[in-house]
Amino acid sequence: MERTSNLLKLFRCATCEKPFRKVETLHCLHSLCKKCLKEKIKEKENCKSNSEIIVRCPLCSYTTTFDNLDGTKNDWEKSAPVQQVIKALYDIEYWLDSPVCMSCSNRGQITLSMFWCFDCVDHFCTSCQNIHSSFPVLNKHKIYSLDDLKKDPSLVTKATELCFKHNLRYTKLCSERESVCCDFCLSLDHIDVCKGEHGNIQNEIVSTLVKPKVTKLYESFKKMLETLHSQKKQTSDVESEIEKFFKEEQIKADEKSQNLKKRVFESTDVLMANSYKITFYKLQEMEKRIMALKRMKSILKNAVDIVSALRGGSDTRYFLEVKKVKQVLSNAVITLSEGEEGFRNTFSITFVNSLETFCKLNHFGNITEACSLQKHENPLCGTRIKCGSDDNISGDREFALSNRWVSELNLCSAQTRDASLTSKTFQFDGKLFTLSNSIKLETGYSHVTGCDWKSENEIIFLDQKVQGTAEICVYDALDGNLKKKISLDQKPYDISVIPNNKCVITFPKEMEFRVYSLTDYSLHKKVSVGLKCHGVCHCMTGLITVVAGEDKLVLFDKNFEMVRKLTVKGVDIRYVSAYNNNLIFYSDLQNNRVCSVMGNGDARFDYKNDDKLKGAAGLILDESKNVYVCEKGANFIHVLSKSGILIRKIEVCNHPTSLSVSKNKKKLCIVGGGRHVTNMADIYISL
Repeated sequence: MERTSNLLKLFRCATCEKPFRKVETLHCLHSLCKKCLKEKIKEKENCKSNSEIIVRCPLCSYTTTFDNLDGTKNDWEKSAPVQQVIKALYDIEYWLDSPVCMSCSNRGQITLSMFWCFDCVDHFCTSCQNIHSSFPVLNKHKIYSLDDLKKDPSLVTKATELCFKHNLRYTKLCSERESVCCDFCLSLDHIDVCKGEHGNIQNEIVSTLVKPKVTKLYESFKKMLETLHSQKKQTSDVESEIEKFFKEEQIKADEKSQNLKKRVFESTDVLMANSYKITFYKLQEMEKRIMALKRMKSILKNAVDIVSALRGGSDTRYFLEVKKVKQVLSNAVITLSEGEEGFRNTFSITFVNSLETFCKLNHFGNITEACSLQKHENPLCGTRIKCGSDDNISGDREFALSNRWVSELNLCSAQTRDASLTSKTFQFDGKLFTLSNSIKLETGYSHVTGCDWKSENEIIFLDQKVQGTAEICVYDALDGNLKKKISLDQKPYDISVIPNNKCVITFPKEMEFRVYSLTDYSLHKKVSVGLKCHGVCHCMTGLITVVAGEDKLVLFDKNFEMVRKLTVKGVDIRYVSAYNNNLIFYSDLQNNRVCSVMGNGDARFDYKNDDKLKGAAGLILDESKNVYVCEKGANFIHVLSKSGILIRKIEVCNHPTSLSVSKNKKKLCIVGGGRHVTNMADIYISL
């Protein structure tokens, strides 16, 4: 019954949304009932030209041209089979699915139906049925209960064969015309014309007459399906051409971007060289002034010694020497003033992020101003000078050049030329992340292979354990404390947190994944995959879960029913990440590469970095569909565009294996280590 009701929704008018018997289908395949179509034709906005009428679909605004003013089309006249199907479906819905007594409904009451009369072709409740059977004329009608009717639905078909001319049930069969007729046909059309006999209708004869029409209807539907299949193939070809076009345009855009980056780096090198020259000249000038201050300091010290020695001498000599000292002090004031002015005139260069937004360089920007700094603001005031003595001021000098200018640009540790930055930074999706803390997981026998964020401040790790029982470990990302530990009976590999406070964990040896509750960590469901599944992810858009392993990608719907299984390029697929069910990325550990495919299994790109990628492991995506891949055999993360072009490499922890990003994209976790070594989890937060 529910299936029939859902099917009949397709046969509702696009305007009044009521079931129709007489239908007109527009060129956009939406349908209107005859009444609503006539109303559309009467509207002033419909254009009339050369006796043609243009009707606009109320759902999609597509226009349909009619040849006649009454709303008929010469090329759509062969719609009789469609009309019969609509009528049959409407009748089945009316007589089988309607539980309402028709007599009570005519009186404005709603009463559940309990019986059905074959001769009246109507539903009746118990009370109305008693009244119906009390009439002598009606007491011979065949009455069925609803249970009997559902057991034998063919009764409805037999009872609803109506004459198209008089809207009465067929009762007789005309042997001369070889057609069925109703009582009105017999009394009006056949009585004076037909010489043949009119016998009662037999089921076999009716079947013989109806079967050709059913066959014709079947052939009509078959042709319609073939047409739809052809249109679907044409649509698929257009989509492939569009995908090819955009891929080629993306390659061209990436080439232009690489050329622009090259030119920007060359310009930056020139700018840096000029900046170093100016800074070096300023440092030389400052060094001379500092040497002069050193000399004056030595003279002042000698003057103090002289004054101290004259305290026991004559007044005349004391007066003369003090006069000399005053002159020395006067000269010292001038020298010190000039020295202080030398410190004050130190310049600074200010940069802006004009190029970072366009090229994603996260590098130096344009010079916007040159300004003077006070002594307490000047980074060069921290310069150290080592001298052998006060008199020997030409000894070794060591200048701290770590801060050569003041810059307003955020510099990443892996992308800046200033290696003195103490805090590690990480750029993700155009935002700068800095290392907040490192969580030291259990040492010795730990082997963490997967992680994901339970909440904004809680992260889950899968510890296979080299020796001992495998575990699920939940840590506080802020203070690094262990909050909960759950033992597992088998060794897991990867984890993905899904909606409704649940997570999916893969178990390669058992060829299955399991669904756990994140509230009490109870097991909700086991799903067999049929292969050694390693990686798992939940699409960024949609409700599709993707499981990867061996050379397969398997897609599951929100109820964990298999949607499709794809055989892709690869031997040992370990991790997977999907933007949606038509854009999937995965890493092949054995072949040291990262690949991307579409939802039908067609390859998009295959990245190996000239065969220098050592062990492709965990990967995630940002909102721009850029891919961040762990290089397990080195200390880098490769950042690729959605077309598989290398954007940059970022140096991170030792042997990065897995990484994940929180739901609000404000925290990142990178797990490094492996077997028999200390496993660390670096937590990065967005600035």
